Amino acid sequence: MRSILSMFAQSPFKPLTGHIEKVRACIKLIEPLFKAQQAMDYAGILDISEKIIRFEHEADIIKDQIRSQISKTIFLPVDKRDFDRLLSVQDDMADAVEDLAVLMRIKNLITPEPVITVLNKLVDHVVENALKSCDLICELETLLEASFGGKEAEIIERGSRELAHAEWESDKIQFTLAQKLFALEEPLLAADLLLWNEVNKKLGGVSDKAEMIGKVLRIFISK
Repeated sequence: MRSILSMFAQSPFKPLTGHIEKVRACIKLIEPLFKAQQAMDYAGILDISEKIIRFEHEADIIKDQIRSQISKTIFLPVDKRDFDRLLSVQDDMADAVEDLAVLMRIKNLITPEPVITVLNKLVDHVVENALKSCDLICELETLLEASFGGKEAEIIERGSRELAHAEWESDKIQFTLAQKLFALEEPLLAADLLLWNEVNKKLGGVSDKAEMIGKVLRIFISK
């Protein structure tokens, strides 16, 4: 029979923060990845992508440990399904960064001059959004102490709205980048155009997951 102590296992919120720090480590390597690509430093791309893959793997290990922990815990201050959804979205963001790193290794891409400005704008915007979502996760323990109310809840609510708006802005920048890629005076090879289009979509995917983190956190404070 399960002991009464096992019903109140250690809170999974602290390891959840540990997981998001691994995700953050992945996100922080997006800008160096694109700087290496634009400098045609293909060895640098390989090195950075290997780091991203390692951080993503470490995040997976923490994710599995958290799931094992909450499966043995009866009582949580939030619905287990909502908690697992948040964990999944965090992990999806790390996966999206890893996918991006893998795409950048498929072929030695050259960035067409006419798209550099808008590409860098998208990269900066996506990284900023994703890091903001990580910051919101780090507010969770304080939110828990405040019983999911008060000023901490207001911070989560405001941050969630900002992430939603930022994702909308990301969509607009993605569209502009796609337009420029398909309107180049010197068209790209079909394989290069396909790959750049996938890179564009994957960057948007990182921003999508950041917005989703905000949405799930709003569920926490609405119940």
